[in-house]
Amino acid sequence: MPEIDPKRYEWIKIEKRDAIVTLTLNNPTKKNAVSRPMHREIERVWDDVDADDDIRVAILTGEGAAFCAGTDLSVQDADNQSGRPGRPKTRSARRLFWNMLDAEKPIIAKVRGPAYGVGVNIALACDLVYAAEGARFCDSHVKMGIAAGDGGAALYPLLIGFHRAKELLMTGEPVEAKKAAELGLINYCLPDAELDAAVEAMAQKLAAGPPLAISYTKMSVNLLLKQMTAGAFETSQAYDQLTLFTKDHAEGAKAFLEKRKPKFGGS
Repeated sequence: MPEIDPKRYEWIKIEKRDAIVTLTLNNPTKKNAVSRPMHREIERVWDDVDADDDIRVAILTGEGAAFCAGTDLSVQDADNQSGRPGRPKTRSARRLFWNMLDAEKPIIAKVRGPAYGVGVNIALACDLVYAAEGARFCDSHVKMGIAAGDGGAALYPLLIGFHRAKELLMTGEPVEAKKAAELGLINYCLPDAELDAAVEAMAQKLAAGPPLAISYTKMSVNLLLKQMTAGAFETSQAYDQLTLFTKDHAEGAKAFLEKRKPKFGGS
């Protein structure tokens, strides 16, 4: 089967060592915020990982001091102006989320700094989540005047329960890594100096295990996860797209770029 080709990717650094591939989101000047081109690369990279028979485990991380700060708002607004509320572009969001759940090989998220917006849901869609102390997890959609999409409305309730999920999703408040681990949102919070070694140890452990048994176990669990989250995910995507064309979102995005508190009017 074909080996994964790093040259096919501009926004993801790819480093393969033995049976482990490290995928690094690479937009460091914007804390690895997701542009449309990066989004497309994240959608398709899992097919390449699965097609490479030398790979048994993937580690997903961010370049520098951030995992992913969310969507690159500096380009999203221009993109939104070319669309219409009646023709939502949900296919790519669906593919990003489901392709991670459908990937046959285990994915470990290694998180430093912010994992916000779509970034937190990329992390939570991984099979295991390790974070450094000081990392922050936040589905910040509502602070931009957008309904929680990208998987948060589906994943959060299953991971931490409905009441805690609604509190975090409706306020858009961040959770420090230590608290996230206590809540069950992530697996482990570790001192920064210990993070790399811990992730490497788990990756090596999984890589040394029976690949078919591990893969089929992951796929079985994720089938249940998909069945439980499909309705909520599709609904949240519809509302996400609807609110992208509201005055509240325009105000939220403008306030974010101007570094001020937004004034929402409910329209």
